[in-house]
Amino acid sequence: MLYAMWFAVVTLGYFVKGVAGFGNSPIHTGLMALALDNTDLTPVDYVLTFPANIALTVKHRKYLKTELWLSGALITMLAVIPGVLLLRNMDSRALKVLCGIVIALLGADMLLRREGAQKTPPKWAVLALTGVSGVINGLFGIGVLLAAVMGRVIPDSRTLKANMSAIFTAGNLVMLPVYLLTGLLTKDVLLRALSLYPAMGLGLFLGIRFAGKVREQTVRRCAAVLLVVCGVLLFIGNVG
Repeated sequence: MLYAMWFAVVTLGYFVKGVAGFGNSPIHTGLMALALDNTDLTPVDYVLTFPANIALTVKHRKYLKTELWLSGALITMLAVIPGVLLLRNMDSRALKVLCGIVIALLGADMLLRREGAQKTPPKWAVLALTGVSGVINGLFGIGVLLAAVMGRVIPDSRTLKANMSAIFTAGNLVMLPVYLLTGLLTKDVLLRALSLYPAMGLGLFLGIRFAGKVREQTVRRCAAVLLVVCGVLLFIGNVG
């Protein structure tokens, strides 16, 4: 029963990623954290998302801009390490409360943001928020904050997908060996992730196929509502 739920959640998450270029991790973490600890979820998602990020980077490679993805990748690669250490040492209940707050706030930001209405933030703010996003990425495997920041810098969706995927791939290259060194990536975690590869592949394939047939904004809004609900439930279920 748990595996069937996990399979469905991963398929849904990677469908969103195939369409929008991000969003798999908060859906996966937000729903599955209701039943499992984040220390069991985040490493699994990193093993799943690594080939997905490579696939999206290759697919949209002609839209890559070195000045955009390289700086983001370097900051993310440094910032994810403190996030992993927090994941390794924080109390699981406190971690779920924090995860619920982060997911709900990110979902609310996605839901309330209007296309074309946002202003480009100053460069120092982009760099600072990229660092914060890296820490959150290390904690929960969630890159939606970075996507929100980059979305204000990169208006074109294909360019956003390409450069976000390259940044996430760079983060994965650091995270996987760090997870091994900290003992978070075990044989059982690896086998669990490998068993979910069909779900990841199915969701990503369907998302890429539907990307040109459904409005990205519609998919993002549906995902945003789901994130807010998941975040609130996760917070309420672990407070008190």
